[in-house]
Amino acid sequence: MIDAKAYFNGDDCFLAWSMPFIKDCWGFAIYRNLKKANGKEYKDFIPNRTGFENDDNKPHDIKSSEEWPFQRYTWTDHGVDAGDIVSYSISPVIKTNNGLEIDHQATFNIAPMTITEKGDGNAFAYFNRGIILSQFMAKKLGDNWEKKDLLKLKKQLGNEDNELRVFLEGQLGSKLMALLKQAEEKKWHIFASLYELDDEEIIDNIKELGKNAHIVLSNGSKKKKGEDGNAKAVKAIKGKIDLCRRMLWSEGLGHNKFVVFAKTPSQPFMVWTGSTNWATTGLCTQLNNGILIQDSAVADVYLKQWKLLKNDQRTGRGGAKMHFGEALMDSNDESKNGSAGKTGKWTVWFSRTSEGQEMKEITELINGANDAILFLMFEPGANGLLQIIQSRLSSAAATANDKLYIHGVVNTLKPSKTGQDVSVELIGRGQHKGFDLRVIQPEGVAGGLAEWATEVTRRDFLMGQGGVIGHAIIHSKIIVIDPRTRPIVITGSHNFSQSASSKNDENLIIIKGNSGLAERYAVNIMSVYQHYRWRAYLQDCNAKGISPWHGLKKTDQWQKQDAPTDPELGFWLK
Repeated sequence: MIDAKAYFNGDDCFLAWSMPFIKDCWGFAIYRNLKKANGKEYKDFIPNRTGFENDDNKPHDIKSSEEWPFQRYTWTDHGVDAGDIVSYSISPVIKTNNGLEIDHQATFNIAPMTITEKGDGNAFAYFNRGIILSQFMAKKLGDNWEKKDLLKLKKQLGNEDNELRVFLEGQLGSKLMALLKQAEEKKWHIFASLYELDDEEIIDNIKELGKNAHIVLSNGSKKKKGEDGNAKAVKAIKGKIDLCRRMLWSEGLGHNKFVVFAKTPSQPFMVWTGSTNWATTGLCTQLNNGILIQDSAVADVYLKQWKLLKNDQRTGRGGAKMHFGEALMDSNDESKNGSAGKTGKWTVWFSRTSEGQEMKEITELINGANDAILFLMFEPGANGLLQIIQSRLSSAAATANDKLYIHGVVNTLKPSKTGQDVSVELIGRGQHKGFDLRVIQPEGVAGGLAEWATEVTRRDFLMGQGGVIGHAIIHSKIIVIDPRTRPIVITGSHNFSQSASSKNDENLIIIKGNSGLAERYAVNIMSVYQHYRWRAYLQDCNAKGISPWHGLKKTDQWQKQDAPTDPELGFWLK
């Protein structure tokens, strides 16, 4: 009998299952019963995009998992959306004299679930679809795309009703736009602290708010020394809204991306934060997250920080006007704590801090993990929280807790001769012995592999290497600890790096005890991990000069003999 479980957020459903070795089993079929939020119903087997090896399969070929069964024990279903009701049946596919047949006696049924972005209480997690180095993009561009096609695609992303933009920004973009429009309709005030502002749809929404929009805007990404990365946005909104410029230049980065919603200037009731810059790239070509907390106490903490940032000033050498004055630093050095019922216990930190106080607290949480650490990181540096997680992979940590499950993806921009390159580390310890860290590029499949469509590669995106769109990167900053037992979610703008702690304006929120929110983030992390694990495997094969996996095996020997006792599956199935 199959043992299976399902976990979801507002955009994906992660399935994990296990079964003892079955003679003549060529994989598993997944039947999905899907009722969309609009009332339409779809009942069919989930398709597989990979066929049996040595058959004449073409890129973009798709067949039902009844015909091309899944030869694995986990799967992320990207075909669901918030408001959908979905159930699954997972069945072994057996090779018989009559062909492939479903073993209905061994089928495991997963009861109907309503897909939602809502965690417990009043906490909501939103994600975009920024992993665009994929077969989806290959199919969208066609088989023989050229640079002009990428230029056309880039232009389309700025159009708010463009189908591709709507798909890529996902729930994250649509929710942010909806909140800004709702604020305009209800005459709310917004108080935002932003690093980047360049998306035309967002700028238009902000202008509609007029003087009810209060924004502390930094100098943004620096293309050249002394250049204002937000100059275009300032030209559009200056004089129309309440705008304060926080130009840090060499002092650090004004790296926040939060907004407080208030019914009046003294009645904050909701806050949005996360990793998403208010730019077209942040919405569409980077992987990002947003978290919405509907709680007046949390919103008040962020509003007070907004006011400190607006009024922050100190005198530097020679009388120069500088930032990170005494009032701001004294406040940053203290955590802000509270409890919001089912939403859970929360702690908010702002940086820069004088002694890395927020890093010390998160280090204690990581070192106290009992079951799992899942994460996505961008630019965590050489002396940040990534190194703390890596230490849990050491032999000493493994001996102390040999069941600790660690999976994550780390994205880093690296200087190169032609501009900037991008690397990704996959970190996982799904078995009793840890496997080595593997450093890969966030690369598309560049062709030469049977059945697999040539994808858009990083060099087609990176400006410094002749690309036209800009970095296609994992930009999220998420740590989830013990999601199944004592859940902790950590997210915000903070890169979990030493420089973020000691140099920048940042924010992060720690939420304890919210299992629903932890599940939403865990599903997102596993979706990203699975996406890059396959590409890492291809690069590893190429580096070793060995032939990669070319398709489904026409044998039952693909099965894991120890699937029922595999620690990775055990974590998700217990």
